[in-house]
Amino acid sequence: MEIRVVPMAGEHLDQLARLEALCFSQPWSRQALEEELQNPAAHFLTALDEGGQVLGYLGLTAVLDESYIANVAVFPHCRGRGVAKALLRAQLDWARERGIATMSLEVRPSNQPAIALYRQFGFREAGRRRKFYQHPTEDGLIMTALLEKDTKEQRHEDTEH
Repeated sequence: MEIRVVPMAGEHLDQLARLEALCFSQPWSRQALEEELQNPAAHFLTALDEGGQVLGYLGLTAVLDESYIANVAVFPHCRGRGVAKALLRAQLDWARERGIATMSLEVRPSNQPAIALYRQFGFREAGRRRKFYQHPTEDGLIMTALLEKDTKEQRHEDTEH
């Protein structure tokens, strides 16, 4: 399956609203997703298949050198195929290019596949938010990654020493 990662756009919103309703007990509405298109601090990416169908998405907000992943969702029939990995890799690249130093998120402790993915990308447990999730009630595991500098900057610094 070919995965193409693009910025979230208006034509994705109906499919993303359906995805939210499938994945979350307190889903974002289509309107809430649409508002993120106008939010200068938001950076939302959508994964598409060869035919332009939405596979999943990942949204974050960034302020100064910190970023927070608000949403990661992949259609159930697309899970385990690298969609979330492609989205996370693209967001991390975007963040590094902009000099963002940290990225954080919450995840259910029971969501072991997501935790394993985040660990692959350098996220580490930083704490818990008690009863963060509802239906069912569960803590939110806070995970944070410290992002290294963009590789071009790093290569430049390496040649100076």
